[in-house]
Amino acid sequence: MTIDEVARAHHEDFNGALIRNDLAKLSQVYANDYVLVRPDGSMFSKYQILADLKAHSMTFSSIESTNEKIRIYGQVGILTGDNEAVTLRDGRESKSRSRFVAIYVKQTDRIELVHFQSNNLPA
Repeated sequence: MTIDEVARAHHEDFNGALIRNDLAKLSQVYANDYVLVRPDGSMFSKYQILADLKAHSMTFSSIESTNEKIRIYGQVGILTGDNEAVTLRDGRESKSRSRFVAIYVKQTDRIELVHFQSNNLPA
């Protein structure tokens, strides 16, 4: 696992799939035991978040990441940073700023996202 591999997995695969609303690609990016923890503390599994994205027609217009730091521990990459995102959910546009941690694991020849957690930042 390298810093470049984590950056590519996060920006091209994960964020790219969110912006394209590519649920099939997200299904490949998320590990089977993936966990999302939202800023309100709610937790979702891979299958719950995919169903939620589909049911609420949530799309991302943009995701801009800053202040990123990637640390590598063997086959694990931990990415921390700040996001500014514009989303459309159930027909309503929303803008958010958050600090996040994304944990990636290299399994054979694939890099999977196993955990994503974010906290809202002040406006």
